Amino acid sequence: MRKLLKAYLKNTARAWFTGSPWFDPMLPTLYVTALCNLRCTYCEDFGAHRNADYRGQTLSADKMKRLIDILADECDLLYVTGGEPTMRPDLPEILGHARSRGLRYLAMNTNAVRLREHEEVLDLVDNLVISLDDLDAGRWDSSLAAQPERVRSLLENVGWAAGEQRRRRFTLTVTCVVMPGRVAAARRVRGFVYDLGAQFSAQHLSVGRLPSPALTADPEYGQFMRELLADKRAGKGVSGSDLYLSRPGASATNGCTPTAAPHVDWMGRLAYPCRELPDHVLVDLLAAGSLRAAMREGARRWGAPPADCRRCGERCYVEISSLVRHPAALAREALGYLRHPGPSART
Repeated sequence: MRKLLKAYLKNTARAWFTGSPWFDPMLPTLYVTALCNLRCTYCEDFGAHRNADYRGQTLSADKMKRLIDILADECDLLYVTGGEPTMRPDLPEILGHARSRGLRYLAMNTNAVRLREHEEVLDLVDNLVISLDDLDAGRWDSSLAAQPERVRSLLENVGWAAGEQRRRRFTLTVTCVVMPGRVAAARRVRGFVYDLGAQFSAQHLSVGRLPSPALTADPEYGQFMRELLADKRAGKGVSGSDLYLSRPGASATNGCTPTAAPHVDWMGRLAYPCRELPDHVLVDLLAAGSLRAAMREGARRWGAPPADCRRCGERCYVEISSLVRHPAALAREALGYLRHPGPSART
């Protein structure tokens, strides 16, 4: 993790001793496709009903590999998402290339509906992240716009993946979108995940990139997040820093550090300074040739990153930004991991 440590030390020094808005990349996110096989009603970007808009926009495997090369030049970590990554038949080839480039931590998000068609990916990732919002197939159908039989198959796939963790040496994280009036459903998912021996992650419902006002006003939501914080401190499988869990739905403390968490879309475009700003620009990363060159081009077109941005509550930015600005909190997170490591972390 040499690159990660170097970037983190430089970033914390910048945060503490300078007013610079520039931060070295730590955890890039790569969208390998915009296509999806579900129609989740809360998703603001993707879904099967939008697939027609994205037809013909999928990069070849060779170009995806080149994107991975560029990201691996700067970072030790990579988070792969979509759309739904398993919509790509060449997904194992792409992940295999990422692993061959020496990335020390590779995570992938999936809805798990097609997971068994690509089960070899379990041998390639360090963290498999599956979305699961309810255990009631009939009720969940209203959110996923999928048949209950498909939802039941998804639940079976989650259980199967949990049972593969130790043998294939990855950690399963089940992420649950908590919705207003549905905290009880999230609690049921939490219990299910604990019983499986997997990690549980709570994500707030977003409206316009911000936490749902109806959710944050729900006292059950605050209580639920306090329960998760207590569970984590007791050694249970809860994903999320203490800072994030203790401030549900909040923006990054002391301002965001968007360049520490670059997002590259399914067309190989870097969203600068971040994808959550409505006026962000898209920079062709393949044409730029390097992440730093793409950042410079983004700065030429948009300007320097905002110095004190708190305009979203998206976890991919909030977690990294908060820990960069609070190194003592990161030290506590590292100590907690050493005390309670994941069930099947790679060595």
